[in-house]
Amino acid sequence: MSALVAFLERRFVPIAAKIGGQKHLMAIRDSFAGLMPLVMVGAFAVLLNNVFFVPWSLLADFIGGESAFIEWTNTNIAPLFSLMESGTLAIIALGLAFSLGYNRAVREKQDALSTGLINVACLILLGALTRDNEIAAHVTNFLGAQGIFVALLVGLIAPEIYFAIVRKNWVIRMPEQVPPAVTRGFMAVIPGFFTVLVIGLVGYASDRLLGMSIFAAFETYLSEALMSLGQHLGSIVLISFLIPLFWFFGLHGANILEAVMQPIYGTLGLENIDLFQEGIRVVGSGAEELAVWVRGSWDAYVFMGGSGATLPLIVAILLFSKVREHREVGKLGVAPGIFMINEPILFGVPVVLNPIFLIPFLLVQPILTIVAYLATSAGLVGPIVNAVPWTTPPIVNGFLATNGDIGAVILSIVNLVLAFIVYAPFVMVANRQKQLETEKEDKLAG
Repeated sequence: MSALVAFLERRFVPIAAKIGGQKHLMAIRDSFAGLMPLVMVGAFAVLLNNVFFVPWSLLADFIGGESAFIEWTNTNIAPLFSLMESGTLAIIALGLAFSLGYNRAVREKQDALSTGLINVACLILLGALTRDNEIAAHVTNFLGAQGIFVALLVGLIAPEIYFAIVRKNWVIRMPEQVPPAVTRGFMAVIPGFFTVLVIGLVGYASDRLLGMSIFAAFETYLSEALMSLGQHLGSIVLISFLIPLFWFFGLHGANILEAVMQPIYGTLGLENIDLFQEGIRVVGSGAEELAVWVRGSWDAYVFMGGSGATLPLIVAILLFSKVREHREVGKLGVAPGIFMINEPILFGVPVVLNPIFLIPFLLVQPILTIVAYLATSAGLVGPIVNAVPWTTPPIVNGFLATNGDIGAVILSIVNLVLAFIVYAPFVMVANRQKQLETEKEDKLAG
């Protein structure tokens, strides 16, 4: 075991650290994090509608979709929350383009506001305002989830053009007495012009050669393929394995892989929310079907107490551990763990760089992922159709995310029990190791 840890530490950690520090991936991670207010406000609005106010809500399942209360709320309250959704989730690609430009500029010590606004201009000129497609025909633009991938490309490429022009010093200089805001605005004119020109030429070429916008071309030729690939169990399990592997060496696995998870699985999650509101209930890989696995699936069924499903580990420690330090850390970790915060356990036990917990920590997430994926694809559990805050406790998270599916509650309980079974034997191994260490110390003292 120690040889394996040493090998991984020597070969894997430097690569992982380099990936985690890559400036473009960091910008993607920070940009999605910056969009959290839009995502959560829109998610709460959709959640309230889906739970209380529309004919397909959880409440309507109990009192009837044609009841006077539901009819009144659907007419008078639901439109308000739909309006909130249209100003948040429905413009998520637009926000991503700005956020990426802003974050890239901050890291390069360039004008963040101008870079973000230029990104927005580039996204719009590529055709983001017009969408005509049989797939989700009710969406008439690419400002929301349908435009995330192109927004991601624009958000990374356009700033590089902008920065290249600035570094060549092709900027308009103003006298020192001119206010700084005005100076920054004029300095951005020439770099902004060339950036918009280059992106505009790409959009123009797409219209001429393909007969469609970049957005439409991407949706037609690439987007569906990427989404389909993202639904393969192998790719999902791989992500579930890599997250704790990064964490074992003290690297924030979820943050490192968020740059992959959000563009694919976050987009699928937003599309599930949209399709569910349109009355789609069929689960599958088709264009008008709900995705089996989305970003929220990890929060609902895999991150049971945080990365590595450590809430069951806390329970196992409190029940079986004879190591006083572990028990004290376990007690302190209960409250944060319930709300999906597990740094006290990861660094307090510790799990990080602890060979005893390497095997369960790496295996538990893939196991929970496989169980949850198979249960959802088999129809035993409803799909994720609501965005729920990641800090929502296990069981409650699955219940709300699936709009009140009892199967999600049962699956959450099953996964908690499975994680407990995986961790419990290794807690006992830790007991034995502590006993051997104590005996060794006693002999040396004697």
